[in-house]
Amino acid sequence: MKQKLSIIAMLLVLAMLVVAGCGSSQEAGGSQNEAPAEEEQGQEAPLKVALMLSGPISDMGWNASAYEGLKQVEEKYGVETAYSESIPQSDIEEVFRGFAQQGFDVIIGHGYQFGDAAMKVAPEFPDVKFVVTSSSIKQEPNLASANLDNVQQGFLMGAAAAILSESRIVGGIGGQEMPPIKGSIEGFEQGAKYIDPEIKVLTAMTGSNDDVTKAKETAMAMIDQGADVIMTNANQAGLGSIEACQEKGVYAIGSNQDQNPIAPDTVVVSGIKSTPVLITFVVEKVLAGEFEPTFYPLGVKEGAVYFSPFHGFEEKLSQEVRDKILGIQEDIISGKIEVSEY
Repeated sequence: MKQKLSIIAMLLVLAMLVVAGCGSSQEAGGSQNEAPAEEEQGQEAPLKVALMLSGPISDMGWNASAYEGLKQVEEKYGVETAYSESIPQSDIEEVFRGFAQQGFDVIIGHGYQFGDAAMKVAPEFPDVKFVVTSSSIKQEPNLASANLDNVQQGFLMGAAAAILSESRIVGGIGGQEMPPIKGSIEGFEQGAKYIDPEIKVLTAMTGSNDDVTKAKETAMAMIDQGADVIMTNANQAGLGSIEACQEKGVYAIGSNQDQNPIAPDTVVVSGIKSTPVLITFVVEKVLAGEFEPTFYPLGVKEGAVYFSPFHGFEEKLSQEVRDKILGIQEDIISGKIEVSEY
């Protein structure tokens, strides 16, 4: 009898183990089915976009504008973003490779100086899309460039300076010697001469986008020569020029970004090159599957180059003067004004 009971007990234990085993199998199966269910819902990893900058995002100009564009596409399209600022020329290749190795889908080098390194690194990562701004380079299968029209921007700023000038002497200062900045200075002279063929246009290149003191000294020298309106395209260094104008009581024209907040009573209007428009354009091309290794030019007609608001100068300038300044932008859009490219 005892032997019979022992056999029955053993059978009950075995039965319980079988039931427990079946339960574990079903639970694991349920867990395994959850992952495919998420994939079926079409959930994909977000596009990863990295931005490389030659200066700080606090420069209130060129680099700040690019950072603003990066944040805009992050918010608008849910892309994953990263950036590296104030990259020395000697480190550009390493930073390109670092972002590519981290799995970024799009890497944007913001400025002409990123071109050579991009052409060297891009072939190593054929599945990554490389873009260089302020350049016209292109390389199969994955390197493109997008350029905000520097000459058109300069033309707008030069025309505004000439319209505002009472001394008939204006100044245009560039920073580092590179085609985009030289182009804006060439455009500045074109725009000023379009308004007044007899106006005196002082121009200079400081050789640096970081030397605030040098830009301030250059602006001071121009003011001493009679310039009463000055524009500086030198990234962070341009802050020095605006400071000089503020101290001397002359007008400044902002460049690249709306720089009126830096000196509200000095910066009348800014000639904006909208890097947010450019970065949005690039990201939309990639998301739509339309990205090509080509050159994408963007200017006034594309809404990428334009005048900022007048802010407090709405009340300080006559309607006639404001209309004349804004009319330059409209005449470029309509084709009445044709800006000669640098």
